[in-house]
Amino acid sequence: MANYRVVRVCRGDGKGYIEVLADGEQSERLYASAAATNHREIPCMVYETGRRTAEERTFVIAVPLLDATELSVRLFDAVAPSARPVLEYTFSPLRTKIRSNLGYRFNRQQAESIRDVDQRLLSGQPYLYVAGMYPAGADEVVCRFHMTAPYDSGARYSIAVLDAAAEPIGRDLLVMEDCVVPDQRDSKNRLREMTFSVRLRASDTTVCITATRESASAAFDGCFTCLLPANVDGFLSGARDKLSHASQEGGYMQWLETHRSTVADVLRQREIVKEWTFQPLISVVTPVYRTPAPFLQEMIQSVLEQSYGRFELILVNASGDCPEVDRVLGGYDDPRIRVLTIPNGTIASNTNKGIKEAKGDYIAFVDHDDVIEPDALYRYVSALQDDPEIDVMYCDEDHLKDGRYEWPVFKPAFNPDLLMGYNYITHMLMVSRHALDQVELSDDAVSGAQDYDLTLKCVSVARVVRNIPYVLYHWREHANSTSTGMDKKPYAITAGKIALQRYLDGLGVPAKVVERDEPCTYKVLYAPDIPPKISIVIPTKDHVDLLSACLKSLLNITEYDRDRYEVICVENNSTEPGTFAYYEAIQSKYDNVRVVTWPGKGFNYSAICNYGAEQATGDLLLFLNNDTEIRDAGWLASMAGFFARKDIGVVGAKLLNHDGLVQHGGIWVAPGGCFYMNQNFTEHDEGYMKLLRLPSDVAAVTGACQMISRRVFDEVGGFDESLVVSYSDVDLCLKAEEAGYRTVFDADAVLYHRESSSRGRDDLDVVKRRRLEQEQFRFYQKWAGFERGRYININLNQYDGYFKIAR
Repeated sequence: MANYRVVRVCRGDGKGYIEVLADGEQSERLYASAAATNHREIPCMVYETGRRTAEERTFVIAVPLLDATELSVRLFDAVAPSARPVLEYTFSPLRTKIRSNLGYRFNRQQAESIRDVDQRLLSGQPYLYVAGMYPAGADEVVCRFHMTAPYDSGARYSIAVLDAAAEPIGRDLLVMEDCVVPDQRDSKNRLREMTFSVRLRASDTTVCITATRESASAAFDGCFTCLLPANVDGFLSGARDKLSHASQEGGYMQWLETHRSTVADVLRQREIVKEWTFQPLISVVTPVYRTPAPFLQEMIQSVLEQSYGRFELILVNASGDCPEVDRVLGGYDDPRIRVLTIPNGTIASNTNKGIKEAKGDYIAFVDHDDVIEPDALYRYVSALQDDPEIDVMYCDEDHLKDGRYEWPVFKPAFNPDLLMGYNYITHMLMVSRHALDQVELSDDAVSGAQDYDLTLKCVSVARVVRNIPYVLYHWREHANSTSTGMDKKPYAITAGKIALQRYLDGLGVPAKVVERDEPCTYKVLYAPDIPPKISIVIPTKDHVDLLSACLKSLLNITEYDRDRYEVICVENNSTEPGTFAYYEAIQSKYDNVRVVTWPGKGFNYSAICNYGAEQATGDLLLFLNNDTEIRDAGWLASMAGFFARKDIGVVGAKLLNHDGLVQHGGIWVAPGGCFYMNQNFTEHDEGYMKLLRLPSDVAAVTGACQMISRRVFDEVGGFDESLVVSYSDVDLCLKAEEAGYRTVFDADAVLYHRESSSRGRDDLDVVKRRRLEQEQFRFYQKWAGFERGRYININLNQYDGYFKIAR
């Protein structure tokens, strides 16, 4: 019979460690559990750390640090209901703190030898860790955690989430992923990988999570992880930093000082301009109405200081009797300044007066209380040196508030779908005479949104629309200014709606514009005369539970004429009898559901989808994973509506994890990289530039829910079957773009997705990871020339889906 005694105790990050010396005959493996004062049992892990002889060994017991309760720790030498503990130890918060501090002070090396032993000896036992914590509103936090355990087909685990007193906390516990993969260190050994999510209160600052195997000996068969307040704060702080975007960048002022043109740069630019043979006249039009004198002076001065000097400044003064404005305007004697004094009309008519008086080849618009950088016109005309067919230009901008520059907006290249959500172009709009001569100027019906109206009209006739990726415009914030591209007054919101409706009517697109909840944002409801027929292609193999949930939600929730869509389930080498019984049942129940059998072997996602497309009869093809679930009735109509426009090739949906956090908000692509954008925001977050709320053009969307025109699918040759699983969806989007079609992320189509639930994660499987790496290489080699800065402004990190300023 062995003797067991506690040698030392120390505390770590969320865990305490008890070193035990065993002398005598012991079992091969020991087990432990801890009982809190409320009798809650917590499974603890035991690690063998030394063996002097067959009968003398040392072990370390890992226990949670729950400082609002004592823990009665018990050590067992067998897993059996009748097992009696071979050692009992009371783990008291106060006593262990004292003992641990003394240990670190007088024998630090030995204390550190047992601390974090569970981080070093992971193999062979269940292991639990927190993968992330994310703010979910003011009062809640989403906590994701992961468990790895040796695979046992009959094993079931109970999860408990506890506070510092071992009392239950949390709600909406979900299993997000449950798969079996080979051990990366031993391919003959299999591991079970499970990911969970739970919602916590923001006030839950100590979090202990336990996974206990459901068996007669459950009390000490499992594992735990524990976070102290500092750990929780660290996770949340890290999440906030990750989810913060460029406009929220605290160090933006320093970035601007580094990147804006200096006096020396401006002098050099003036010399460069002298060498240009093409020096168009730029008319800067500014309606003036009772502007505070200091702001008006700063605006005028910022224009006069331009390094490109061939311009005229047209000040349309509608201030009436305003000595302050008169004094400012009378103080300039510069031939480049022209003042038009007019009776005040609408902002649209005032602006039109300036446009009609303009003599320039290009007309730029600057608000009366804003300022521009001294190289603003230089940057615009510089772009024209390379491409004189540019008809519409705009730049990056920020806000100027109390002398500080903040909230920068680094805009993408021309993004028509985002522009139909709101006027993201705003400043500094410059349009060519070539474009202006083809459109009507804005009338009073769009006053308040005349800049949006003019932008929409000009982009509809423009040969080229170009973003100039420099922060050249500073939008001043003060008591009487506006903080959006349009005034938030009701008349201006209505004006924007009118402007957008006219734009769509002019394009011949059957659609109706409605206002969204957020002021000055709009939704386009496409309304084709005959709804297109849609073929929904679902690759599937066994996992009837997933497929059943997918089809049940699809067929019961979707509001789309059932005669106008078909569901094609592509059977792929299933082996379970229940799968085929389900196929028969679902086909007999629904006339628009068919099961077809892919003749291939193994798994080739691209080939399976191509085969499903061959069986399809629809005008549109929707490739849908069997582990998705429909949430909103209008999702299918929303996605299909975009194809009322001939320029659309592919449309994707906003995918959520079942815990409400965003899984997919579009895909970024750069040479040598691509991944999902805006992951782990809540479904209600708007993201950078409202990209999580509004449809926008993106590089690619995921194949988990990917709609494409049948015509475009055939034109680009469908999925590339050499990309067996990974990147074929992105490749399809890029091929469509190469052929001249846009890919749209539809933020209004929202689905749930259990990613990797049916196949498991490639990165956890040695064989699958090798295939993934090969496909990565082929994809990156094929698209090595992908243009940077098109969907993510070049001033932002091209390899990050959170829109961070590049350093």
